[in-house]
Amino acid sequence: MKFLSEKPAILLPLAMCVGMLSACTTVIPSQPSQFEFNDVFQAESDSEAMPVDWWTQFSDAELNAWMTLALERNFSLQAAQARLDQARAGLRGSRSDYYPSLEASLGKKRSWNADDTTATAWSGGLSTSYEIDIWGSIRAASNQSFMNLQASSAAYRTVANTIAGDVTTAWLGLRMQAENLALLNDQRQRLQTALEVIEGRKKRGQAKLSDVWQQQKLLESLQVDILSAEAQRDIYIQQLAVWTGQGRSDLTPEKVAALGKLPEISGEITALPVAVIQARPDVEQAWFALQAASAGVAIAESNRYPRLTLSASYSGEDPEFSQIFDNWVANLAGSLVLPLIDGGQRRAEVQRQRALETEAVAEYSRTLLEAAQEVQEALVQESRYARTAASLYGQLDLARRTLELQDYYYARGQLDFLELLNAQQELLNLESQYLAARWNHVQARIQVYKSVSHGQFGDTE
Repeated sequence: MKFLSEKPAILLPLAMCVGMLSACTTVIPSQPSQFEFNDVFQAESDSEAMPVDWWTQFSDAELNAWMTLALERNFSLQAAQARLDQARAGLRGSRSDYYPSLEASLGKKRSWNADDTTATAWSGGLSTSYEIDIWGSIRAASNQSFMNLQASSAAYRTVANTIAGDVTTAWLGLRMQAENLALLNDQRQRLQTALEVIEGRKKRGQAKLSDVWQQQKLLESLQVDILSAEAQRDIYIQQLAVWTGQGRSDLTPEKVAALGKLPEISGEITALPVAVIQARPDVEQAWFALQAASAGVAIAESNRYPRLTLSASYSGEDPEFSQIFDNWVANLAGSLVLPLIDGGQRRAEVQRQRALETEAVAEYSRTLLEAAQEVQEALVQESRYARTAASLYGQLDLARRTLELQDYYYARGQLDFLELLNAQQELLNLESQYLAARWNHVQARIQVYKSVSHGQFGDTE
């Protein structure tokens, strides 16, 4: 047996060189600043844990069915899943460097001699190589791929949570418009009844023609609101089709009209555990991106130092295929590659990776603060709309009683028409404002759920 390196002791000086340089590879990752948040976030909160499938809190079976369809068919989610699969494959590829590579070769060659004779020879062999991860470069590359995978998983959950919010908003928006159209039709019927009373009084000389015209104008103004509500209803229908990966929806105006009213929002969320911020997928994505950047610094640092590679081969050659390995050669070698002059390229790469890490620290801090601000804003808005709806409900009750009394006085000629008209307009406005406030309250609750959801639903396997 022949060895190109017959004295394994030759590796001893390489190991000594490695030992002397190993202390140079320590990389201390950058850490983001610690923040203190206001009293909305507490280390321990009495609030109930937010459900994973948060849209189920609206107790709407049809919404649940639409959500299942969206999580299965949405194309944005499918694209995010593909990116997640790419990251998984990248991790498997990076971990392959932990193991030796092994290659087999088989060849045949023919040569022509001066006497017009030919000679044929077969060759074959096995070769393997393995890089010893002295400075942790391979480990850092694997860790970077793992962090990229975690960031892709968080990005997937961000997309899933966004889709959940869009579908919930579109579906409950349909219910709001169904209730709105029912209200507008009821208002039109009431105004039509009032118009008939005014026209009767006009025929008896108890009302002016301008009173009839003003009532007709008020009645006609409702048509604009109806057209707007119908347009928004159709937009919500098309949005549901898009979010669920369809070209069109089988929802019809008749089906929408049969939907129930907006759900009533009970309770008020006033405090949340601070952990909900760190659990947000966008915050986790920024955190894992920071860890990947730190791993990039370690990789760049390790590339400045020698690389120790062990290789071995076993090969043979013979004119007869069956006797290839009768005349064989085995080789074992160790090589240490030490960069000496590169014009500062490796040092510049370390500085570039350090700058990327600094950027990632800033991005994480920004994402964390913006996440906290978004949660606080959602809670403030929900409280605002809850109180606004309660106030409008009280005003609405007073406006209804006022109009009933003024209808009574007007029918007996004890009230001027202008006062009646003002009372009608005020009631119409308050009814619309109350419904809008309830819808804003529902949207604010959706935003609260979205802003604290970790998005751990859907298939990420």
